[in-house]
Amino acid sequence: MALINREFATPQALVDELSMTIASRLECAIQQQGHASLAVSGGSTPGPLFNALSLIDLPWAQVVISLVDERWVDENHPDSNAAMVRRNLLKNYASTSRLVTMKINEADAFVAQKKVNHLLENSILPLDIVLLGMGTDGHTASLFPDAEGLAQALDVDDTAICCGIRVTGMPYTRMTLTLRTLLNARCRILHIQGMSKKQTLLKALEPGPIAKMPVKAVLESALADTEIYYSP
Repeated sequence: MALINREFATPQALVDELSMTIASRLECAIQQQGHASLAVSGGSTPGPLFNALSLIDLPWAQVVISLVDERWVDENHPDSNAAMVRRNLLKNYASTSRLVTMKINEADAFVAQKKVNHLLENSILPLDIVLLGMGTDGHTASLFPDAEGLAQALDVDDTAICCGIRVTGMPYTRMTLTLRTLLNARCRILHIQGMSKKQTLLKALEPGPIAKMPVKAVLESALADTEIYYSP
């Protein structure tokens, strides 16, 4: 397990540093290979970070942006991660980048899994940067505790890029990048904010079953380093 921890006094200080770090790494990838790929999370935490990134002058037309997970809703739905990313990131300088979404015209994420795998394989791989969040239940991406589909998503011997997830009590099925895909990215960043998230992180670093706190699978991996950016 290799963790690189960065703690900041304020959310703005974190955003200032992390936006420049991501921009620098995207630019390096573009210089080295002519393009770059960035997979991001939804939710409320990364909004200010996305806005800051959008204001950095990069060759965004050479950047492909995708999602680490998505609720199985159309983009005009208020719970769509893709819509949130379009509003907050694909604007200003970043308006020329391309967004590859997960939701396709299938009724259920599990039914769509094979098609979405094919779509992502041909558009976002290899991933240069994965930006993850974390819930107070210990989930990251849509790797939720005890969810249907979690075992496949955590199986690093399974070659699937993404898989369907169903969580009891939640209104939508989901699509998530698998653990294997997350670990194969060149750079992994966990962006968390607030004391409750810090307490969750500390708990996740303690011994315990991964199925109960799936973020542990990323944090404990010997295959890849994870950089943790935290602010109160």
